[in-house]
Amino acid sequence: MIQIKGNQTNLFKQLQQLAETNLFSMYLDHERTRDRLTTPVATVFELTEEIQRLWPGAQLGVEIIRKGTRKGKPHLKSHYDLTSWQAPVDQPQARIRAHWGIENPLHWVKDVVLGEDDSSFCARSAAITIGFIRNLAITLFRRDGNWSITAALGRLSNDLEQLLRITEFLWIE
Repeated sequence: MIQIKGNQTNLFKQLQQLAETNLFSMYLDHERTRDRLTTPVATVFELTEEIQRLWPGAQLGVEIIRKGTRKGKPHLKSHYDLTSWQAPVDQPQARIRAHWGIENPLHWVKDVVLGEDDSSFCARSAAITIGFIRNLAITLFRRDGNWSITAALGRLSNDLEQLLRITEFLWIE
């Protein structure tokens, strides 16, 4: 499963059109979490052969529209995903929730906390190297028992001994 964002304008527009015309199935759900009351509607639709050729493994598209309230204010958001799911699809919201339960702890941290989306490396090798360093840092922090990467960065950023300890280069007693 991969979310297609608005910056992929052609594919995004194609998926919008396919969700309207190639409808395979639709699912309605209700969610109440913390300060949110949401009604997600998942529309599963067939992809064109062109999209399947350009995105190997993609079998179906999914449009998720979430309508509800957050902190008492109206909220409406939609997004599109490409999936490797095979038809027929049952409980797409549960599948998506399970997928993002895995994805969010890594990608949200990389995007928001470590600023990966704001990175402006032009050279592919530099982008790959810094990506590796981000992944290594997250792995080391989590392995050391730090669930909050923000807190770990604040606590360890100026503590070389602790940083070396978690990389197992130096054990301090």
